[in-house]
Amino acid sequence: TLHSLTLRVLGGESNLEYQVRDLLENANPTAAIYCKTGECEIRITARAASDAEGEKMCREYAKKFYDLLGDAVYDEDVAGLEETVVRTLKEQGLTLSTAESCTGGMIAQRVTSVSGSSEVFGYGFVTYAEAAKAKLLGVDPTLIEQYNVVSGPVAVAMAYGALQASGADLAVGITGIAGPGGALPGKPVGTVYLAGADARSGKAWLMRLELGGYAERSIIRTRAALYALDLLRRMALDIPPENAHPVPSKDVKPETLDI
Repeated sequence: TLHSLTLRVLGGESNLEYQVRDLLENANPTAAIYCKTGECEIRITARAASDAEGEKMCREYAKKFYDLLGDAVYDEDVAGLEETVVRTLKEQGLTLSTAESCTGGMIAQRVTSVSGSSEVFGYGFVTYAEAAKAKLLGVDPTLIEQYNVVSGPVAVAMAYGALQASGADLAVGITGIAGPGGALPGKPVGTVYLAGADARSGKAWLMRLELGGYAERSIIRTRAALYALDLLRRMALDIPPENAHPVPSKDVKPETLDI
C-alpha cells in the first residue's frame, strides 16, 4: 500500500530545499518538494504492508519536517492557505475584515472561495484610491501626504480602520507597489506594507515586504495576499509573525511606523 501526506509550507523552493535537503534523500518514506507561487508542498509517501502502517510512517517522518521548519508549515492536505485561515477562525470563534490596495480584493476573494467563509467574513474594503482610504477607512490624508500612500503608517491606519468599520475581531491592511512602474526612492517595485490589527488586544503588527521587482505584477500580488492570509492565521493563533514590528496601539506615533 502507498500512503501520502502533503505538508503546505510558506516560502520559496530554494531556501526550503536547503533546509530539508537531507530529508529528501530517504528511501522509504520518500519526500519531494513541489513549488507554487510563494509557497511549496512537501509530499511524503510511504510504502507499507497496510494503510495504517503507511499512515504511521508518514506521520513519524512529517515530524522531522516540523522540527526543522516550525510554524512555517501551516497545514496538511489542504487546497490552500485560505482554507486553513477559515477553519482556524471558525475554531477560535473569530471574524475578519480586509482593507486592500495593491492586492485589489485578492485576499477577500481567496477567503470567500472557501465554503462556509460567511461564518468568519462579513465584508472587506478595496480602497485603491487615496480618497477611498480616507472616506471608507478613516485614514488621515495628512498621513498619506507626509509618509506616502505606500508606507507603514498608512497600512496600520487601514487595518485599524477596517476593524472599526466592520466590527471584526481581526483585520489586515495592505498597500504596496505591484509594478511594473511606480517605484519610489527607497521603495522599489515589490515593496509592500502589511499590517494586521487585533480588536481583542487593540494591538497590531506591521511588516515591510520586499517581494522582488523582477517578478511579474501578478506574482507580487499573489505573494502579498499569501503573507496577509498567514498574518491572519498567526494572529488568530497568537503566533508572533516573523520579521514583524509590534504596534502597541492605534495611537502610536506614525514616525515609529515609517520603516
